[in-house]
Amino acid sequence: MSNQKLVYLGPPGTFTHAAIDLMTVPWTGEIIAEKEVSDVVFAVESGNADVGLVPLENSVEGDVLSTLDELIFRAAQCFINEEIVVPISFVLAVPASTKNVTITKVLTHPHAAAQCKEFLKANKIEVEFTASTADACRIVAERKEAGLGAIAATKGADTFGLFVKQTRLEDFAGGKTRMALISRNLSSPTGHDKTTLVITPVADRNGLLADILTCFAKRDIGITAISSRPLKTRLGEYTFSISARGHIGEPTLQAAIMDVSNLGAAVKVLGSYPMNPEISSARVGESIPPGSVTTDVLKEWVERLVKAATEVPR
Repeated sequence: MSNQKLVYLGPPGTFTHAAIDLMTVPWTGEIIAEKEVSDVVFAVESGNADVGLVPLENSVEGDVLSTLDELIFRAAQCFINEEIVVPISFVLAVPASTKNVTITKVLTHPHAAAQCKEFLKANKIEVEFTASTADACRIVAERKEAGLGAIAATKGADTFGLFVKQTRLEDFAGGKTRMALISRNLSSPTGHDKTTLVITPVADRNGLLADILTCFAKRDIGITAISSRPLKTRLGEYTFSISARGHIGEPTLQAAIMDVSNLGAAVKVLGSYPMNPEISSARVGESIPPGSVTTDVLKEWVERLVKAATEVPR
C-alpha cells in the first residue's frame, strides 16, 4: 500500500487519527488529514484518495450523524470496507512547564465536554469549545498559559508534546467509537461479514417496516443494528439504515433484499465488511436503561402506570 493515499477526519491527534494504528492491514502509504467528513468522502469518491477514515458511531453519543448523512444522501460510490473500534478515554493535557499548576480552564470539543461533565463540575473548571480535541491541544501547546489545559485523546497530547496531567476523565468508562474505513469498492467476503443497507420505503402503508424486517427474519438473517434518518423533504418521512449478518454476495441475503425491494422500498448498499469481534459479541447486560422492566413484572407494571394515569385530575 506504499503508493496509496489515505484521508481521515483530522486534524492530527484526533481519535480518528488514532484509528489508523488499529487498521487490520498496517498502512504504509500517504496519510492526509481533512477538515470535514464531507471532505473525506469526496476525496474517496472522486478518486483523489484510495481510502478514507470517518467516525461512524460512539457508544455514548450514538450515531455520528454527519457521517451517516454524507454516506446516505451524498455519496453514490462509497462503501464501508472495515469497522475499527477505538477506545475512547479522555486525558487532561497541559504544557510540561505548567504541569504543577491547578487547572481553571480547559479547551475541548463539545462532544468531549459532554462525556466529561462530572469531572468538569467537580473541579469547577471553565470550558471553551474548539473545533476538535486536537485543536485544543495545539492551542494549549502554543499559549503555554498557567492553569490552561486541554481535554483530549492521548494521541492529541502526544502529537503536540503536552504532559498528561490526569487520565480517564470520562463519565462512562469503556467508551468506544466505531470508525469506518471507506473506499470506492466493496470488500471481499470473509465468511464472518455484515452488510449495511439504506432502505427507503416508497410505498406508504401500515406495517411496511415490520414486513421489511420479516424478509430477513424468515431467512434467519440476524439484524445487528437499525436506525432512522429524516429524508429532509417533509416532516415524518424517513429512511432506515439496517445492518444484517452476511455478505451482499451471499444468495440468501440477496433474496432478502429482493423481497424488500418488491415490498415497495428503494435499497442502497453502504458496504459488506468483516464483523468486528468486539461488536459481534456485545451484550446489553447491565446497560439496560433505568425504568425498564422484564417479562415477569411487565403486565403488573403497565397496569399500575395506567391506573395512576386515570387517577390524575384533569
